[in-house]
Amino acid sequence: MFGKTIKIILAIVFIPIVIASTKAFFRTLDDLNLLSINLFLLVGGFFSYPIFHIVFLKPMYIYAIGHEIVHVLATWICGGKVTSFNISQNGGNVTTTKTNLFIRLSPYFVPIHTITLILFFWIISRFYNITGFANELMFLVGFTLSFHIFMTIEVMKMRQPDIVKTGYLFSVLFIYVANISVMLLTLSCIFKNISFIAFIKSTFIILKDIYLDFFNMVLK
Repeated sequence: MFGKTIKIILAIVFIPIVIASTKAFFRTLDDLNLLSINLFLLVGGFFSYPIFHIVFLKPMYIYAIGHEIVHVLATWICGGKVTSFNISQNGGNVTTTKTNLFIRLSPYFVPIHTITLILFFWIISRFYNITGFANELMFLVGFTLSFHIFMTIEVMKMRQPDIVKTGYLFSVLFIYVANISVMLLTLSCIFKNISFIAFIKSTFIILKDIYLDFFNMVLK
C-alpha cells in the first residue's frame, strides 16, 4: 500500500514536467521551415504508418525484437547480464540479473528501429555515395518513428509487467516525456534550425514558472 502511494505521488509530481516538456516541444518546432522537402517527407512517412497499422497489420514480431534488444542493451549498459532471451509472434521476454527504471522502461522510449535505420545509412555512406536516397531516408525515419509510437501504445494497453511494476501512471508520464525528448533529439540531427539544447532550456524555464506559480498560489 505504501509503495503504491509513493508511485501515485511521484506521478503527480511529474505532471508539471509533462506540461513543460510539451510546451517546449511545440515551441521548438516553431523554428521549422514548413516548406522544407525533408519535413514534408518526414511527416508523410509519419502519417503513412497509421494507415499501414490499421489497414494491413500490426508488426508485433518486428517490434518485439527491437523491444527486447533494447532491454538487453540497457542491461549491459547498467552492468547486468542477460540469462534468457525469447521472442514470439505475441511478444517477447528477457530475463536479466539486474533491473532498474532505465532497464524496464527504455524500450518504450528508445526508437531502436529508427536508430538502426539511421546507423545503417550512415555506415553505407562511409563506402558509397547514397545522397540519391536522402528522400527515402527522410520518409523511412518518419515511418519508423510512427511505428515506434503506435506499437508502444499497443503494448502499453496490455499493462506490461515492466510498466505495472514501476507504477502505471508514472510510467506512462515518464515514457511520454522521454519519447518527445528523443523525437526532438532525432529531429535536431536532421534539421539545423531545431536545437535539442534549446528544448531542454525551454523545458526548465517553463517548469520553473509552473512551480513558482504553484508556490505563489499556495502561499497566498
